[in-house]
Amino acid sequence: MPPAKSPAPAPAGQAPRRYRGLSVAERRAQRRERLLEAGLELFGTEGYASSSIRAVSAAASLNSRYFYESFTSREDLLYHVYQRAVRDVALAVIEATAGAHTVEEQARAGLRASWEVYTEDPRKARVIVLEVVGVSERLERVRRENRHAFADILVRNAMSLAAEDVQLRMDPVLTARSLIGAAMEVLVDWIHGDVDASKEEIVEHLTNMYTAVAQAAIVPAR
Repeated sequence: MPPAKSPAPAPAGQAPRRYRGLSVAERRAQRRERLLEAGLELFGTEGYASSSIRAVSAAASLNSRYFYESFTSREDLLYHVYQRAVRDVALAVIEATAGAHTVEEQARAGLRASWEVYTEDPRKARVIVLEVVGVSERLERVRRENRHAFADILVRNAMSLAAEDVQLRMDPVLTARSLIGAAMEVLVDWIHGDVDASKEEIVEHLTNMYTAVAQAAIVPAR
């Protein structure tokens, strides 16, 4: 279905037409937001494969023709829903770890912040680690980029607390990517109900693992 045509611009010197107090751009932004919310709801509950553009539009209480004024395809909507969910996790982690003074504090604060996002809205967790997998080359690329970005946050946080003369016996980037990957697999198991542990138990377990690995990565002082 081709994109809906944009309304003709207002003549020069004439204010843009408003409907119920909103401009054309504001109404379009509202429709886009409704579609993003509907996408999160359907992709995060029914699943991407089971959610058509018609279903998403209906959930947003919009005619399907409005879908194409904001998104080029169902995959495009999933991309933006996913990126928004990842952003929410990243912002929560960065804010939570800003005041930490040890690697253990950093790990616990960051893990707790991310798991609070996942448990408060399981739809975001499902979109992040399940629904985007194998959908398209673009989503696979951005998934890798986001994993690497979270690993970079982990490395920067840890190294900011390290002594200037610290010597490492483990590559920090490989170590951080391994830890991020392990945490994501635990999240997958949690979504499927394969983990018999509370959020706090998971956070504490992963904190201990992160801390132990960080300590093992440093060459002991002689």
